[in-house]
Amino acid sequence: MMSDKPQVVNEKKITLPEIFWAYFKVGLFTLGGGFAMAAILRHELVLKREWISDYEFMSEMSTATLIPGAVAVNMAFLQGRRMRGKSGAFTASAGVTLPSFLIILLIALFAIPYFQHPRVKAFLKGCSLAIAGQIAFAGFIFGRKHLRSIRNFFICAAGLIMILVLKAHPALAVLTAGFLGYILCWQRDKKEVLKKEG
Repeated sequence: MMSDKPQVVNEKKITLPEIFWAYFKVGLFTLGGGFAMAAILRHELVLKREWISDYEFMSEMSTATLIPGAVAVNMAFLQGRRMRGKSGAFTASAGVTLPSFLIILLIALFAIPYFQHPRVKAFLKGCSLAIAGQIAFAGFIFGRKHLRSIRNFFICAAGLIMILVLKAHPALAVLTAGFLGYILCWQRDKKEVLKKEG
């Protein structure tokens, strides 16, 4: 299990207001949900602030996609917990969800009648195309880190075949890929952990 003790790249202690503001900004300026948010979160936390390592980010993104619920909130919880324990988890989760809550509230009160306006529709269409690009970029970053071995590529291909060829439910494809990962990778990962501990 993950320890409550923070494990960060940057040795400077990260304050709760810093965590809240970082996640609030990401939640405020990101369209498209958790996968579109992943590339921006990686830029903010790994590249710009150096709060967590790239390996830790990818590991938590993997976990966040498997836990039921919103991917963005799951990621914020896991990353906040790594940086500042339980208080960090709560702060990061609050920071990333508050902008969505406020914006939806404002839309419900004022903006819904304008959604059918041609200029608004054109703007939203442009945003949706940009979101598709962000999700594709997140997939590229994620795949580049994890598909470096034939074994990992085979597991990924098995999941894609189930969805695209066999038309299986995505949840079943994820479970199947997880089972394959357990069979093919657990001995290797166990050796790596023992090597680090020894």
